Amino acid sequence: MNVEIINVGTELLLGEIVNTNATYLQKMCKELGFDVFFQQTVGDNPDRVKQALDVAFARGADCVITTGGLGPTQDDLTKEIATDYLGLRLVYDKEQAATVMAKMLFLTKGQEVTSNNLKQAFFPEGAHILENAVGTANGCVMTSGDKMIINLPGPPKELRYLVDSQLKDYLKQFRQARIYTLDIFTLGIGESKVAHLLEDIINNQEGVSIALYASEISVRVRLGCKALNREEALEHLSKVKQEITEKLKDYVVDKLDLKKYIYDHIPAYTINLPEGCEIFAKPLGPVQGGDLVVTITKKAYPLGEELRLNINYQGEKFITKIRYLGTSSYSKEKIEHRILEAIAKIL
Repeated sequence: MNVEIINVGTELLLGEIVNTNATYLQKMCKELGFDVFFQQTVGDNPDRVKQALDVAFARGADCVITTGGLGPTQDDLTKEIATDYLGLRLVYDKEQAATVMAKMLFLTKGQEVTSNNLKQAFFPEGAHILENAVGTANGCVMTSGDKMIINLPGPPKELRYLVDSQLKDYLKQFRQARIYTLDIFTLGIGESKVAHLLEDIINNQEGVSIALYASEISVRVRLGCKALNREEALEHLSKVKQEITEKLKDYVVDKLDLKKYIYDHIPAYTINLPEGCEIFAKPLGPVQGGDLVVTITKKAYPLGEELRLNINYQGEKFITKIRYLGTSSYSKEKIEHRILEAIAKIL
């Protein structure tokens, strides 16, 4: 099933709140095996909400999930617009009205409840109602022909409750194959080089999608495919994983352990240093949990000189040596810059 998400609320467009609802719904759709190719955010404007529905169904959505606009105020019009869009009729539900009033009396501690709250007791004829036990506005599922619209409340706590307690189970009847993913982690290589090494595999991907995600310390290669079960998915994913691992074999790691990687793979760097100079430097880069302190000394040999780096990281020591020829005169500031530059490359 092809799903499009429409998030309704002017506050979203103004940047007043973070839209966590879209992420939550995308994860739900992934779990159920539904495709989400697009999502939209639109303000509390009837014409623009209708236009968003037009766009979603015109580009192939089977189901549109809306968030927000189900409350009692005049600008809460999502349900009314969706009902009209599908050519359905709003029906007053007495039981729902009684539930809304009971909830409001509880929230207002018995004070008078304004009549506009009963707006939340109207639903499209034949709709499947999603009972909201943590808020006053229920969600609903409405259908007409081959089109489905699901209305969910905007507050994240309420939306997540309806998704987890009712909507997932309701949508399982439309579930076919679902999306399974597998991650390959790398250290010591940049995103552009990964892309270059995997160019042929990426350009010829079929059945298994390949995506790259770079973070501060690693590049993650995510493989994904649709399958009826995990065993079937692993059969497809494992073949591609093997191809990619062979291409990236010098950089693939079982888990992201930056400290171990530095100790196992720290390369040799040539840094010209005056006789007897010793510098303590902090690194440029994402070292977590403490400073990496480097003590640098130099010793002369007949054919050149040897630079010794004593690295102390989180109480553990590691020593590496760099051999080089020739001497140069550098200021302390320039020496420190070269050291920091070298360590930054390592990280």
